[in-house]
Parts: sequence; C-alpha cells; structure tokens
Amino acid sequence: MNSAFFRSFLVTATLILVSFLSLGILFVSLAPSYLSSQRHSQLEEHADFALNLRGYRIEDYVYHDNFLDQWIHRTQLTTSPDFKLMLNVVDSMTGATIFVVDHNGVIIICSEASCDHVGKDIPEGVLQSIQESRSLDAHALGVLFPDTRVTVGRVLYSPSGEVGGYMVLSSTAAWQNDLLGGFTRLFWMAGIAVLMISCLSAYVASRRMARPLQLMAHASRSFAQGDFGIRVPRGKAADEVDNLAEAFNAMADALQKAEELRSGFVANVSHELKTPMTTIAGFIDGILDGTIPEQKRTEYLSAIRLEVIRLSRLVSSMLNIARLQSGQALTLKPFDIVDLLCRILLSFEGAIEKKDMQVETALPEEAVTVLADPDAITQVVNNLLDNAVKYGAVGGRLWVTLNKKGGKLCVAVRNEGPDIPPEDLPYIFERFHKADKSRGVDKASLGLGLYIVKTILGNMHENITVTSKNGMTEFSFTLSESKR
Repeated sequence: MNSAFFRSFLVTATLILVSFLSLGILFVSLAPSYLSSQRHSQLEEHADFALNLRGYRIEDYVYHDNFLDQWIHRTQLTTSPDFKLMLNVVDSMTGATIFVVDHNGVIIICSEASCDHVGKDIPEGVLQSIQESRSLDAHALGVLFPDTRVTVGRVLYSPSGEVGGYMVLSSTAAWQNDLLGGFTRLFWMAGIAVLMISCLSAYVASRRMARPLQLMAHASRSFAQGDFGIRVPRGKAADEVDNLAEAFNAMADALQKAEELRSGFVANVSHELKTPMTTIAGFIDGILDGTIPEQKRTEYLSAIRLEVIRLSRLVSSMLNIARLQSGQALTLKPFDIVDLLCRILLSFEGAIEKKDMQVETALPEEAVTVLADPDAITQVVNNLLDNAVKYGAVGGRLWVTLNKKGGKLCVAVRNEGPDIPPEDLPYIFERFHKADKSRGVDKASLGLGLYIVKTILGNMHENITVTSKNGMTEFSFTLSESKR
C-alpha cells in the first residue's frame, strides 16, 4: 500500500473520478435550464408564426371600440373552422397548446381538437407577466394543467392600441424530463466506461513507471551483497524513468568496474608485498643460519636493499593516494615550467640513453611562469616521462612540448611505441588499472601512477587527455599561466 505504484495509481484514479463527478454534476445542473431555454425560444418563434396565420391576423379580430364590431370580429374568429384547423395543425407541429384569450383573461379559442379549456380564466398574474414580457413560471398554468410546462405569451392589441386579448402557447415539459433522463443515462453509461478504461490505463501506466524502480531497489540490494551483474532494462519511451534506468545502469557498470579494479589491486598488492617479503625473509634466514657464504653476503644484501626500495615505493604510492583523496590542499605558487621540464628531462638521461631514444623538444627559450604546485607538477611530469620511456620503442623518438591553447598552457609528452588498446583508453586514469595485464613490460607497476597524475591535476582544476594510435601515444595536460 505504501508503494510508489499504488500511490501513483490512487492519485490518478482519484483525479479521474473527481473530474468525472464534476462533469456529471455540471451536466445535471445545466442541462435542464439549457433545454428549457431552447424550448422557450422555439415557442417564441411559434407564437410569432401563429399570430400571423395566412388570412388571419388575430389582432384584427379581437377587442374593438365599437361593441358591434367587437361582437362581429370575435364571432368570425371563434366560429371559423379554417382558423381552428390551422391552430390544430400548428399545435400538432409544435407540440404546444395554443390559447386565444380575450382582454378579460377568458379563453375563447383552444387549439386542441377536443378541448375543455374554453371559457376558463387565465390567472391575472400570468396576464400581467405577459404584458411585462417576463418569463412565465413552470407552474403558471396550474389551474389548467397539472404538470410542469413551458409557457410563452403575446399581447394582442386593438386598432386603437389598447390590450384586446392574449395568445398563450404552452408545452409540456415531460419530453424534456424524458430527454434529460435519456441523456443522463447515456452520460453515466459512457462515463462509467470511460472511467473504467481510464483507471485501467492509469493502472498499466503506474505499473510501467513503478517496474524500473522496483528493479532498481532489487538491484541495489544485490549490490549491497556484492553482486554487480544485475541491470535494469530500459524502455523505448526515453522518458525520465528510462533516463533514470540508463543512469542507474551506468552507475552499476562503474561499480562493477571499480570492484574489478579493487580485486585486481588487492591481487597486485598481495603479489607485490609477498614477493619482496619472501625474498627478504629467505635471504636474511640464509645469512643468519650460514647457508649464504660470507663472501656472497654483500651481493644478497644488495638484493635485499632493492626489495626494500620496492616496498618503500609501494608504501609511498599508497600514502600519496591517501593524501590526495583526503583533499589535502596543494600549495599553488608561480614558477618557471620550462626550467622544471628541462631539469626533469635531464634526470631521465640515463634511462633514455639505455633505450637509445631520440629526444625532441619544443620549449620556449624564455621563462614561462605558471601558477601551480611545483612538487605536484614534478610528480606529474616524472610519471608521464617514466611511462613514455618505459613503454617507448627502443630507438624511437620522445617529444616534450609546451604551447598555448585556448587561454591555457598545454604540456605534452609523446613517444613512439605500442598503442594503448582502445578498450583500455577510457580507464587509463583509473586506480589500479594496468593496460599491461600480462605484466610483461612493467612487473613492478601497480597501475597507480596515472591515477595520481589525474588526481593531482583535478585538484588544481586542470585537465589531462590521452591519444594513442598509429604507433604514437601522447599525454597532454593543461596549466594556468601566472598573471604576475
């Protein structure tokens, strides 16, 4: 009940139901008045038509000043079979009963074929409303009809302009109630069908939205148990939920890769620690128990020294990583980057000559001052040059260049040699990553050097990129030029 799916479905279904009920209430409240208004307008048109039936202008037959004229005209109107037939036809066509009323409110003609309304009085209030052009109440003719009706009236004036009588059209409202009842039943039937379809659609949509979230929760629990192989399937809608699933899968890929790197790092560290420590322990035991002759002790002590240096380098790398990850601030100050590059390059002279590499530089003759941590940049350049010499081809070329790009200084270290595999390039700066998985080229490497480089430059808000193709590998990083 507390699931996102249930809440989403409940909110959607509630909104649909409220909208449906609001529409129903609006329909039920407005439809009767609308139908009554439409019927009233129709009766108004019918009244105008009835006033001017062919050959009979009713106003010419009602109240006259001369009693004899009044009697003659009234007699002509009330006894004319043609006029009564016409009224009956209009009655049949319009569905409205038509009364002709004299100036005293007495019905003198009725359009119904068999009518008992002649001679009855129309209430004075009804006549008054007709004279004032007001709407008539639905029960205005209650003395004549027991049901609810729609009624309109017209005043009949004598030639002298006095009120000579009235014409009243009255139609039952039963048809209106029947029509409204039919419309209401149809509305509710259609509404219930729409409501069911809408709720079903909302259910399916809510399930679809909640499904990836449920899978993510399940995957997260699996991650907590060390299983990073689960992925959330992505739909085709490319909406926010699908984007979230894609981001979740990307995170899972990163976690899986990090776990693989961690496992590889543990294996590498274990190997790197086990080998020198076993060697050191064996040599020391041999020296102590006399197995190693005294004349060879110096040789074995030199081997022990090399293993200790190897362990020291490992510990130093680990401490360096811990320092960088702790966010320890670097000391930024201006210094000459050209001088630093030259000094570091000279320190690799022996290793470069050993591999018979040719060095080419493109460095300015004048000093170029940058704002950075000189010790950290020294470590960066040392690591990059060490890799360039170590993995460079024997007899190949090595380049060190400095130029300006986009307002930044760019230091590049490039060498000829085997390409870095394309599948390794995206992970080259990650911790514990070693492109040389065979450990054939650099058995002492832990895959930490480039991670340290990336972290140092990131802490100084600088960037580093790598390209490797066609036997040429280049690492280039940016530095900010000092304003002083």
